[in-house]
Amino acid sequence: MPELPEVETVKNGLRQNIVGKTIARVDVRDARLRWPVDTPKLQALLPGRAITVVDRKAKYLIVQLEGDFTLIMHLGMSGRILLYSDAPELHKHDHVVFGFSDGSEMRFRDPRRFGMVDICAVDELPQHKLFAQLGVEPLSPDLTGEVLKKRAGAARKPIKNLLMDAHFIVGVGNIYANEALYQASIHPLTAADQLVERDWQHLLEKVQAVLRQAIEMGGTTLNDFVNSSGDPGYFQQELGVYDREGEPCLRCGATIERIVLVGRSTYFCPKCQAL
Repeated sequence: MPELPEVETVKNGLRQNIVGKTIARVDVRDARLRWPVDTPKLQALLPGRAITVVDRKAKYLIVQLEGDFTLIMHLGMSGRILLYSDAPELHKHDHVVFGFSDGSEMRFRDPRRFGMVDICAVDELPQHKLFAQLGVEPLSPDLTGEVLKKRAGAARKPIKNLLMDAHFIVGVGNIYANEALYQASIHPLTAADQLVERDWQHLLEKVQAVLRQAIEMGGTTLNDFVNSSGDPGYFQQELGVYDREGEPCLRCGATIERIVLVGRSTYFCPKCQAL
């Protein structure tokens, strides 16, 4: 599943290539995504509007348009947003196609159909149902260990579970939670309420460092992810523990172990991350 670094990578590619372009047409080839695409609404509101801003909120792509409307897209499990100057033959999973006035296209491709495409007025965005319960942005300049400790309160759940809870903090996901905990030398089963403020600050710094490095490397491509140009990410080359069960720790040589937390594979070094 694309997490914050992958969505940020797509955002950066879109920002470079579609800002200033005018949408000429919207073809909804299959509306059966996570939430059904409102085809009449998209086709009524999008054509003729120029794109002014491309941004990200949590794992949602926010495309602002002339006339105070906003296009919202989520990649789900396997979604891709691909740009073509000379559009090839349509792929069977190209469910929504945005044609620009210069003849180029942006395609929303989603084999597993867990993504979504919607539109709303700009002034409705802060109250939109998708964003009502989201946690804090991990890369926010205002975020501190003190803030995270207060948000965690007396929660006794394993710290890795909390890092993957979008109501607590957004966009970290499984791969980056594993890597940040490894870099912070914190066992994934550590109860959140056992962390003092300096632990939270240290962990936050590692989360931010991992996410920023992943963004610089274009995200992590293990299965489906590619950026808007169709290129994979390369952060998988830097993984310290994720998907390395049975291999030696890169720091101490101990054998990387794997457990399952809330249905997700969790990797750690039993020596560097002693419980």
